[in-house]
Amino acid sequence: MDHAFTRQKIKELRALVAESDRIAVVLQDDPDPDAMSSAIALRALLGRNKQTTPLFAFTPVTRPENLTMAHLLEIEVAPADTEELRGYNRIAMVDVAPAYFGAKLPRADIVIDHHPGYQLGVSPFEDVRVGYGATATIMTEYLVTADERISERLATALMYGIRSDTLGLSRRVTENDIQAFVHLYPLANYHLLRQIDRPELPIQFARTLSNAMRRLEIRDGLITIYLGEVERDDLIVQVADFCLQFEGVEWVAVAGKLGINLVIAVRNHGVGRGNAGDLVKRLFSDIGNAGGHRNMAKAIIPMRKWSERERVTRGAKLEQRLRDLFTTGIVGEAETANGRAQAVNSRSGV
Repeated sequence: MDHAFTRQKIKELRALVAESDRIAVVLQDDPDPDAMSSAIALRALLGRNKQTTPLFAFTPVTRPENLTMAHLLEIEVAPADTEELRGYNRIAMVDVAPAYFGAKLPRADIVIDHHPGYQLGVSPFEDVRVGYGATATIMTEYLVTADERISERLATALMYGIRSDTLGLSRRVTENDIQAFVHLYPLANYHLLRQIDRPELPIQFARTLSNAMRRLEIRDGLITIYLGEVERDDLIVQVADFCLQFEGVEWVAVAGKLGINLVIAVRNHGVGRGNAGDLVKRLFSDIGNAGGHRNMAKAIIPMRKWSERERVTRGAKLEQRLRDLFTTGIVGEAETANGRAQAVNSRSGV
């Protein structure tokens, strides 16, 4: 851990925030464990509470294990509203960049993140460490450097955040992530961690899954399913997570019609060079909101825009069009990744 650098960042952060300031912490859509744990760590670092520093997201938490985490660790994430956010003295964000929100975000005063591609100079306070496997690692380093007490609840959240974003310390993990994990290990509640790992599923998931399984087909390591109309966003995510467990499956794309939108959840195992977040951006950013991580991503597309571009809106035809898009897109993603690797090797003389 670079305590000297972190100590300077803490000094800058605390100098930016007045005691009377109301701070809104804005998380990415469908917040994940890294984001939620980092948010409550920022609140602890600043000596704040839920009233003075609430957490917001424009779309709610949906994944079962993330909902269980939020429930067990009492992490409240309120619906975000652009006009309401304007009323806060400071707007902070963790594990996400301001550009993600577009015009929905009035401004960004504090940004702490670990994702690449961030354009520096946007916010008064920025700490973006792309060499770290999780933002929760950065926040743990803040708390340790500031000699802040890390409660059992906070340690459990941060440890789960690091574990989930690094796939159990197996992906993009650094010495900093390991040091943070080791520091949190004796402080965390393992009974709660086990409960988060095995969340309860709604009975509706069984019905939705049963309908999907009747036509399940794996082609070239890809499963593509269109569920039709669904009542809840999390059912799409749950089916995608479940399908990724089957033998021979490398990619999963599950879509459903939720209100006026087509919601697509994408999953892979996070190995190799394929990037789910990059893939959905390439496929759908021109007609909807699309993005995510290497192993999980989501696209939310107005059905009107989907129909205008793809000309199919029902059942088997929509499912087939999704399969065609993802089959072509995954091949293109692999070729792009190989091209980047070859360019790096060429520059390094390999």
